[in-house]
Amino acid sequence: MKQKRLFKSKWLKESYAPLVMALFLPVSGFAVIPTIKRAQSTGIVSPFVNVTGTIKDAKGQPLPGASVKIKGTTTGTSTDANGVFRLNLPTGTETLVITMLGYKTQEISAAGKTTISVVLEDETSDLDEVIVVGYGTVKKRDLTGSVASVKADDIVLTPTANAMNALQGKVSGMDITTTSGKAGSSPTIRLRGNRSAFGSNDPLYIIDGIQGSYAELNPNDIESIDVLKDASSTAIYGSAGANGVVMITTKQGKVGSSSITFDSFFGYNGFPKYPHGLIGDDYIKLKREAYRGANDVYPEFMSNIFTVPGQLAAYEAGKWVDWVDLALRDGIQQNYSVSVTGGTEKTKAYLSLNYNDEQGLIKNDQNKKYAVRANIDHTLSKIFKVGTNLQLTYTDNDAAGQNIFGNSLTFAPLGDAFDANGKINPKPVEGVTNPLSDQIENQYENNTLNTYFAGNAYLEFKPIKGLSFRSVIGTTLASSRNGKYFGTQSIANPVAGYKIPAAVIENRRTVNYRWENILSYEFALKDDHHFSFTGVTSLAKNRTESNLAGNSGFDMDSYSFYNLSGGTSAVVNSVYTQDQSNSFVGRMNYNYKGKYLFTLSNRWDGVSRLSEGHKWDSFPAGAVAWRISDEDFFKEIKSVSSLKLRIGYGITGNSGGVEAYGTQAGGFNTPRAVGFGDVAAPAFILNQLLANRELGWEKSYNTNVGLDAEFFKGVVNLTVDWYNTDTRDMLFKRTLPGSLGGSWGSPFLIWQNVGEMNNKGLEILINTRNMERDDFSWGSTLTFATNKEKITSLPGGKDLITDKKFYGQPLSALFDYKYLGIWQESEIAEAAKYNSEPGDIKLATDGTFNADGKHTYSLTDRVILGSEVPDWTAGLQNNFRYKNFDASVMLTARWGQMIASNLITRYNPISGTSANSPDDIDYWTPENPGAYLPRPGIHSNTSGYVGFDALKYVNGSFFKIRNLTLGYTLPESVIKKVAIKKLRFYATANNPFIFTKSDLLKYQDPESNGSDNFPLTKQFVLGLNVTF
Repeated sequence: MKQKRLFKSKWLKESYAPLVMALFLPVSGFAVIPTIKRAQSTGIVSPFVNVTGTIKDAKGQPLPGASVKIKGTTTGTSTDANGVFRLNLPTGTETLVITMLGYKTQEISAAGKTTISVVLEDETSDLDEVIVVGYGTVKKRDLTGSVASVKADDIVLTPTANAMNALQGKVSGMDITTTSGKAGSSPTIRLRGNRSAFGSNDPLYIIDGIQGSYAELNPNDIESIDVLKDASSTAIYGSAGANGVVMITTKQGKVGSSSITFDSFFGYNGFPKYPHGLIGDDYIKLKREAYRGANDVYPEFMSNIFTVPGQLAAYEAGKWVDWVDLALRDGIQQNYSVSVTGGTEKTKAYLSLNYNDEQGLIKNDQNKKYAVRANIDHTLSKIFKVGTNLQLTYTDNDAAGQNIFGNSLTFAPLGDAFDANGKINPKPVEGVTNPLSDQIENQYENNTLNTYFAGNAYLEFKPIKGLSFRSVIGTTLASSRNGKYFGTQSIANPVAGYKIPAAVIENRRTVNYRWENILSYEFALKDDHHFSFTGVTSLAKNRTESNLAGNSGFDMDSYSFYNLSGGTSAVVNSVYTQDQSNSFVGRMNYNYKGKYLFTLSNRWDGVSRLSEGHKWDSFPAGAVAWRISDEDFFKEIKSVSSLKLRIGYGITGNSGGVEAYGTQAGGFNTPRAVGFGDVAAPAFILNQLLANRELGWEKSYNTNVGLDAEFFKGVVNLTVDWYNTDTRDMLFKRTLPGSLGGSWGSPFLIWQNVGEMNNKGLEILINTRNMERDDFSWGSTLTFATNKEKITSLPGGKDLITDKKFYGQPLSALFDYKYLGIWQESEIAEAAKYNSEPGDIKLATDGTFNADGKHTYSLTDRVILGSEVPDWTAGLQNNFRYKNFDASVMLTARWGQMIASNLITRYNPISGTSANSPDDIDYWTPENPGAYLPRPGIHSNTSGYVGFDALKYVNGSFFKIRNLTLGYTLPESVIKKVAIKKLRFYATANNPFIFTKSDLLKYQDPESNGSDNFPLTKQFVLGLNVTF
């Protein structure tokens, strides 16, 4: 049986042919090919009919390579170069199925026919896809800016409670990293790098037209996510759009009978990739080597190693403890979601309920989320429409102690972890603290309750064709209570050294209001000139108030933080802030014959937090696009279905990071009087943050050049963007010299507009429909992005070493000693010049020596080691469907960044201490000269190992299979008997395989950026989707 040829180029043949052959050889090998015999002249009727047909497109052009199959079988053929096919059909054949990429599938009756002529219609192009942009929508073909879109089907491929996790690797230029395995934690998101030193670098999130928080959303409620990346798209949001805009549209009701959907998944967070502490012979070996390093001989007695008597007794009794194993558990996540949608021509509604429970890797780490959503639209008349979108989320979060994992790695692995009653023993060995102390009942609690409400209501008025007015008022209300209690045995107790129990409660309430009015008018002149105008007014007010009460010296632990009056040292504090913004927006879109597209916009923004005379500014933007493929001279190029060139320029602003009253002076009364001679007088102290009456906007000037191309009628889609962004008048919170005084012992701070930086990069997105058959399809998405950011100007033209800001470097540059290796025994004389010996850390220096011929390490030896910003990021997703089976594979890569791995410096080389180290360490000894870590015992403390922190800086490059999913959808013939429309089961593996460039990261996921407080793990998920 002939297979349909998808690509004609040699490269594509070589790239795809092996996989295509592997996938289809089993199918074709078992295909039933009927044996055809010629009818004899005996008068017997032939069991086959010879059919000849031609297949053309709507313009009458023949279509070679079209697939022609007998419906319900694998028997078929393909059209030749002239669009002609010939097929012997068994008598009684009713229907032929004709398919070809880029065209709609057609079923043709073949009964009683010997010749067939078919015209295939073009499939709806991705260019007709509707994209949500600022204050409106636009078809993809008419876009002039850089916008990426992810639809619901792609979002739900990743079972997660956080919608942004589902976007990892799917949007070029959007760097999404999960740095913590803590229950309920959110990822870090950067779009086209960092632009602000002290201001916000987070994108703006617009949910159903109103600014909101994505963390509270149920991913199953999301219809689409559109990411606006360049200034010509984001400038319409002015002060908030400098770091990109993420437009989230939730699902709405649909006309028709009600539909109920139930989604659930259960996740097991296990198969960890982290080390344990040393125990047994490995622990003793390290302590013996440390003793030898300090004394040149191995210890004669075990008492030379164990200076604490109880530890020696525990060793002799064989009481080894794996604290990591006791501190951690297998995490579990479960998620249940129910939604109902339906409506009439007048009223449509979407309702959903969601429950998510995540138990983290560390015991006592848990996050529960309850969410309700209601979206309702109602048509009052032909010209009036109203609607509302409501979201209510309640979370209950119990946070484990921040450093339990680190303590479990480094505390002595000896003693009785539990007492005779099975409870955690506070002192496993007399005089030694149990690293699990924060897990003792009533000794540590950190609980946060949060209620979040987001709602908006709109009125839409369309009096005449093309004219619409929409007024939207929205609010977000967030109310939280955080309670903490630290008992006398809690390691996290801020006053643990004083053995004083402490408690604190903070209540915080935030209320945000926003009212926006949008007037739009669209019209055309002679069908060639298309205009649209949009005007917007926006008013926003934000209020936050918090009240904190604390006490210490409690008599009983069992009351936790619910008995603040029972303490002896009460502390009370309260804060209230308010700020507001006002904006006016204008935008014009024009296109001529759909070929030449123009966009102009301007936003006038005013914010209260900036200084008088600098609160208002203007943020213009413009873009042009040329649909080259619509030109007559291009139409002969059949392989390129669409080609568009885009050029955009715009200015965006940023005032994020500046406090509500960050430009004003203030102060407070001292808690005690100040003596003047014999008189005690009240005193007033200035706030640490001083006033600046000239603080204005941080501005980013962005140029974007993009190319959108579609090949072979949508078989391949390509988007390429190059951008350059200059950020000027950066918001810097500067630390002033101590000679100018300070506030309560701390130097003064002041906000200033100083410094500049540059971001430039390249983004590529490729979507391909590699194969589409009746029973098989395969599509791919590839994303690639590279971003280079650097500071181009600093105050005084000098590096700000204290703030770690360096000219010509990214904002997150890493500055420290550079590790070169370990001094060897053959280098004794050379090492002595650096006051070192074999086994010490060898560091790069500035090459200077003192008068005595020796080098003293200093600040001048420190260099830029690298940056936390990757050289490039990439993602590759492949989606497969075979009959009722579906599968997807998502790979992501982050390459070229450096991380500071805290796990490496958990190594404890000091002699005379019982402190432990991770079990993956490789330390230097005369017998092991190729080790990475220095020799234990040659210094009495880690500060004696000059450059000890330099050990943790390693290349953090990695790529990983982020998730693997295999699903099965039951046939309709089976489920329709029980009134089910769709029933799908699936299994997903998250983070199953990680490949790191550095062998030093074999026991950790470098995506954590070096943090080891809450390790990242692998996850196995089982899920169910049901639609009634």
